[in-house]
Amino acid sequence: MAVVPRPLRIAMIGDRGIPARYSGFSTLVEEVSTRFVANHGIDVTVYCRSHYFEEHPEQFRGVRLVYLRAPGGKSFESLLHSASAIAHASVRRFDLAFVVDPGNGPLTLPIVLRRMPLVIHTDGLGWQRRKWSPLQQRYYRWSEWVSARLATGLVCDSVAMQEYYLRTYEAASAFIPYGGVAGEPADDAAPARYGLESGRYHLVVARLEPENNVDLIIREYKASKARYPLVYVGGARYESDYSRRIFGETDGRVTCLGPVYESAILNGLYKHCRTYLHGHEVGGTNPSLLRAMAAGAACVPIDVVFHREALGEEGPYFGREPGSLARIIEELEADGGKADRLGQHALSRADRFYRWDAVAAAYADLFSGIVEARRHATGPARIAAPDVYHPERFFASGANPADD
Repeated sequence: MAVVPRPLRIAMIGDRGIPARYSGFSTLVEEVSTRFVANHGIDVTVYCRSHYFEEHPEQFRGVRLVYLRAPGGKSFESLLHSASAIAHASVRRFDLAFVVDPGNGPLTLPIVLRRMPLVIHTDGLGWQRRKWSPLQQRYYRWSEWVSARLATGLVCDSVAMQEYYLRTYEAASAFIPYGGVAGEPADDAAPARYGLESGRYHLVVARLEPENNVDLIIREYKASKARYPLVYVGGARYESDYSRRIFGETDGRVTCLGPVYESAILNGLYKHCRTYLHGHEVGGTNPSLLRAMAAGAACVPIDVVFHREALGEEGPYFGREPGSLARIIEELEADGGKADRLGQHALSRADRFYRWDAVAAAYADLFSGIVEARRHATGPARIAAPDVYHPERFFASGANPADD
């Protein structure tokens, strides 16, 4: 009788957990893990922070869930939960651990000592976040170096981040971005829920971190002659002077809605905005920009290399100089045809280049290749830079990127 090989067993560690509500990493973990189970025959366990979820089911769409406490407040919650999850996973029979955020790299020693293959997602330039103290910034910079040394393989979500790790740490990596489509189909009635009209509001969706530049966007909008309202969606789990200042901007022109967790409503807000204004600048391919692109929004990002990689050179992009964004807002408010063309361009790029079916297939190829190399070697093989992400194969088939 032929022996049926057992499924690959993967642990996913470092984010808040699924179902996704809180971050781009959560969306990545949900979209990839559920596709692993449904389409690639891979057994997946996701580690979740217990206090983010009212209910604690054992599975989500076939993915096993493990809930662990996450004490430590805004400074240490992530690290303490990751440390607990890594300790838990290191004594179980996983074939590979996938850890998101290089800040968790120094914590992965138990996995390395068990000779379990380890893949770390590099995220963006997290050490540049202005919320961190100088000591925390040095830790995150050091953790990049540690991750580059300990990991069996690295994943970068942008070509620019690939080049950064190669240039800074002489560490090769696999390029696998995020997909654009996220959550339920757009609720076309979403704008009306908030007293908004389709095509007659400008939208910002971001966590309240200084490097996401929500304050800059609001300042530029208020300096413009725009008549359509500016709508901010998002918030911060822990209140700060910055978050209080942003929510204090609400007036007759600016509306702060706070977080919107219902994916159909959020996608409806993306779909029907006149412009989507995107200020994230610390690195990597940003999931909220890709989500806006997949909704067909006219995207106007701040001018950094990562956003040009996602949207191409067509623009428009805004800078920090006074009046840069204000002029673009006025132009696109006055020219609906141009805004529509920008939205179609964004949608086309999302469909062609940022597909969850291709993302899941790339991770499946990467993980299975690493595990296979481990089984035929005395220790975990360092994976150089495998060419695993091929969205053209799925785009050419005419498949829907949300369906894989």
